[in-house]
Order: sequence, then C-alpha cells, then structure tokens
Amino acid sequence: MISNSSAGHLGLVLDRAEFGEWHHGVIDAPVERVWAALRQLRWADLRLGRVLLLVRGLSGRLDQPWWATFAALGPRIEDEPTEMGFAIVGRPWSLRPQSHVLGDLDAVHAFTRPGWLKYGMTWRLTALPDGRTLVETITLCQPTDAAARRRFRAYWLLIRPGSALIRREMIAALVSSVESLGKPRRSST
Repeated sequence: MISNSSAGHLGLVLDRAEFGEWHHGVIDAPVERVWAALRQLRWADLRLGRVLLLVRGLSGRLDQPWWATFAALGPRIEDEPTEMGFAIVGRPWSLRPQSHVLGDLDAVHAFTRPGWLKYGMTWRLTALPDGRTLVETITLCQPTDAAARRRFRAYWLLIRPGSALIRREMIAALVSSVESLGKPRRSST
C-alpha cells in the first residue's frame, strides 16, 4: 500500500488510512494535455466502468465525466493541472451505498462518527523529462471504528480486484485519448 504521507492532499485528509491502492503509468504527452483528457474521461469510455455504473443503477451517468459521479458526494481536491480527487464519507458496502456529505476537506478529516468510512481517490500528474507525464491514481480508505473496519474489509476483499482493473482501464483510456491528439507511448503497472 502507498504511504499516506506520499498521497498528496488526500493523504493529509485521510492520515490514518488502513486500506488503499496505487496505480501508475507514463504517458508521452505534457501534463496539460493529460489533464484535459482526465477532465473529459467519461464512464462510457470504460468497458468495466460502464458495468460498474449499470450494476449500481447509475446508467444515467454514463455520458458524464467520471469525476461528476463523485462531485455531489464530498469535497473536491483540485490543484490544476497536477491533482484532482475527492474525499468522501460513506458506507459503500451497503446494498444502496450511503453518503454523509460534508462541505470541506477539514470536515472529512475531523469526522469520527462510528460506522462510517472516510475514503477518497486522487489523480496526480507529474511532469517528466522530454514532455512525458507520470500519471498516478491513489485510493485511500479509513474506517471510523472497528465495526466499519470489519464491514469494509469484507467489501474491500470483494471489490479490490475490480477497483484495480478500473483504475488501470482509466489510465489506458487516458493514453488512448491523448493518442488521438498525437502518438504517445505508454507503460502501466
């Protein structure tokens, strides 16, 4: 797992995260072009992402940018053109996932009510030599108590492989999107 201290703004908000994942790739394009592609990426552009939204009953959001799905659930992390993400308080393990919407990142950090999960995802773009961009997607999850930890652990075991596949698919879709504007090379892990 990635250390909270290396997870940018999200790591500051979820400074005691116990679960997480990190995926990355290198795109042969400048940060600004990758940022534009990230902002425009839609669930409809993702095979697995489409399935996720259909399973969750959110088919009406397929043509929205991916980030619009999370915009109403919690405060946004944005430092254009290098970091974009969200911090959310919710119960994703519920049949109908529940959210406790808070107004800012400090409120998410301070939230301690038992039975909830504080979680988020961030995308970081770092300029590399020769006009390339390192793309990182980081997910951190911090239960508020032991009961939430048990529920989330079971849920995480079930969804983590799919979550990883979707993150990798999003990186690949970014490459394809940027490729349509040029001929980048890419590697991903």
